[in-house]
Amino acid sequence: MPRPRPLIRTFLEPIAIAFVLALLVRCAVQIYSVPSRSMAPTVEAGDTILVTPYFFSSHPQRGDVIVFESPLDRNELMVKRVVAVAGDLVDSRLGHVRIGGYTLSEPYLARAASSGAIEAQIVPARSYFVLGDNRDESLDSRSWGVVPHSLVVGRARLVLWSSTPPIGETAHATERSWSRAALRARGIRLFKWIE
Repeated sequence: MPRPRPLIRTFLEPIAIAFVLALLVRCAVQIYSVPSRSMAPTVEAGDTILVTPYFFSSHPQRGDVIVFESPLDRNELMVKRVVAVAGDLVDSRLGHVRIGGYTLSEPYLARAASSGAIEAQIVPARSYFVLGDNRDESLDSRSWGVVPHSLVVGRARLVLWSSTPPIGETAHATERSWSRAALRARGIRLFKWIE
């Protein structure tokens, strides 16, 4: 006849398992609030985004939106798009980014042909050339160079919610309706994948 489990173990075991699982999720997922419009329209000021780290041998790829420590101030986090990876020859022509002499297709830009002048350069090993999607309002690799892999926090995956109403609307007006369709019609994004 099996021995009955002690009452304390019956209660503590599920709590301990939940605690360990919560720690694992906390290590794998981070949440940040975006303060600027440098990545608009992909990520807007006031968006809260979900970020996952690059595990093991995975690295940022061209097109990924990443969060990283600023090369100018390690206490500041930034979010930008990777446009060139290690070994890429990156430059610009007539406001368009080029990789190896070929124009990069960038359908996510706020304004086409807005990249300005980028001197021809080869991205060093374990580094990334990053730009904001809103090139007119972005401080990025055009100003301070490439981002070393050691500064990368992770990949921005999802806009969880937006806490800033569209221009011209007050926060009170935003609170009037919580339906997903109404929020989307106002331009407030909920659970939008970042591409």
